Amino acid sequence: MRRGFTMVEMLLSIMILAIMTIVSTMVFHTVVRNWTLATEMADNMQRVDYITAQVAYALRSAYFPTSGQASNADGFMLLDENERNEPELSDVITWTKLGHSIVGRNSRFAHSPHRVTLFVRSEKDADEEHPAGLVAQVIGEEKFRPEDFDEDDETNWDWFLLGSQVQGFNCRVLDKNEPFKSGMANWQDTWDTSNCIPRRVQLTFWMKPIDDDKDPYPIVRVLEIPLWDISQNPLKTDSTASGSDKNGKKTSGRKSGSGTGGKSGAGGGSAPGPGGGRAPGPGGGRMPGPGGGRMPGPGGGGGRMR
Repeated sequence: MRRGFTMVEMLLSIMILAIMTIVSTMVFHTVVRNWTLATEMADNMQRVDYITAQVAYALRSAYFPTSGQASNADGFMLLDENERNEPELSDVITWTKLGHSIVGRNSRFAHSPHRVTLFVRSEKDADEEHPAGLVAQVIGEEKFRPEDFDEDDETNWDWFLLGSQVQGFNCRVLDKNEPFKSGMANWQDTWDTSNCIPRRVQLTFWMKPIDDDKDPYPIVRVLEIPLWDISQNPLKTDSTASGSDKNGKKTSGRKSGSGTGGKSGAGGGSAPGPGGGRAPGPGGGRMPGPGGGRMPGPGGGGGRMR
């Protein structure tokens, strides 16, 4: 008698083979997907590390006038536009800096003081020339200092895209007068102390989700700024003009100070900065906002910001 497979055995074999194929396909798909997600996550982490490094270098190269006088044109400012740290909103920070961080070594700003405004441009405000993402608006000293500066003229600004995957930004700073409470960091959402650098800055970057059905995820970095001690406790300058002191000895009228931009006098003079540029003195000025407007200064002076 010839032996063979019955119809039932054939159907069972086909069903088992189909189940094994489906399970193998699902496992393979899951492994590939997880590998893709892990790769994209690693890429995003590298991008955030790059962004953090650029922002850290830029903050650490902030310009500080040694006279300690408040100046909107030179001071660090934080505009709290993301009070609840939401992934769709963005704070705005702006400060005057030296060096090539953010702008690059070959930039025309690399060897002279320039003002940086950092924020996230949303998708609805983006266009071909100004894409969405974490951007930096940069303007040179010769434009943002003069009184006749036209902040509405976009040709005065240069744009630098730091990360298109960033869709939200939140910044908090350590309180100037009481940095710690009960052994914990006392973070503040605003900083209106012009011409003074925070001790620590907490940056939260909300990254776009890899999957459209997922929520954005935050990446938090805390930066220590070495300049904070000098800026919050500026050295007193000698304001005695050239002439004679109490003992009848002649004085040279030189003023001493300490800061990253070399030596500067209290009267708004300028001093050579790194790379041959000239560092601005604390003579006041206007602070450009990310939309071309002006940000109010710490002394209660009004302004506008678009």
